[in-house]
Amino acid sequence: MGKYNLLDRGEERSLATRFQVSHDQEALRLLVRGNLRLVVKIAKEFQAGSQALLLDLIQEGNMGLVRAARKFDPTREVKFSYYASFWIKAYIHKYLMDNHRSVRIGTTQAQRKLFFNLKKTAYALTREGIDPTPGAIAKRLKVPEKDVIEMQQRLSRPDLSLNAPLRGREHEERIDTFADVSDSVEQRVGDTQLQQLVRDNIRRFRKQIDSRDSAILDQRILAADPATLQALGDQFGISRERIRQLEKRIIRQFKTYLSEHIPDIQDYMRN
Repeated sequence: MGKYNLLDRGEERSLATRFQVSHDQEALRLLVRGNLRLVVKIAKEFQAGSQALLLDLIQEGNMGLVRAARKFDPTREVKFSYYASFWIKAYIHKYLMDNHRSVRIGTTQAQRKLFFNLKKTAYALTREGIDPTPGAIAKRLKVPEKDVIEMQQRLSRPDLSLNAPLRGREHEERIDTFADVSDSVEQRVGDTQLQQLVRDNIRRFRKQIDSRDSAILDQRILAADPATLQALGDQFGISRERIRQLEKRIIRQFKTYLSEHIPDIQDYMRN
């Protein structure tokens, strides 16, 4: 990989455009090749503490990278590497779920992190001459002792096959009893991409308005706990009604700005 140069944002956009317009396979190859180091970086993060082979994770990550390169929309203001990282992680994560028990026993991010560090921490404590009890492991990892005990109990249980037939219903498998309530990879990537686009455009929009409008935008329109009209009126020495009028104007301006800079934002929202 060292012989392949990294691409700057302009080069990535140019190659992605060539592929989207004319399905230029050489452009696709160059776009993928210029981001191989990203796959290795992400694969190493997943490989730490797991039983998976690094080369297997890289292979899966490369498949995610190719998928990202095929689907990337160069007209949107998102770096390709940022977009591709979601597909790379999705393919690696799916591979681990399909092939390694270590991920299946962890249903939350905290549990998966605990699993990946459990054996490594126990080994480190042993080398230091410390008995790797649940308490010692919990103290080293700064997690509740009960979480360590629960994870150790899970590790000691045998695997259950999701493809095993159900008792009394031989034509059905255990997996048929589970409902898939998770969003698709496309949905998760799309949602995150939209959030990043909006954040970037909020930053640019703020530069085009004065300090008073910017304060109303931040403290009233975008705030999780909006300031009252009266509080803002007192802050700027104007009436509550004037703040209300300014708020409506800023909202109209911001909607127009987003429509101009993210033309298909309504499609994003629907999808």
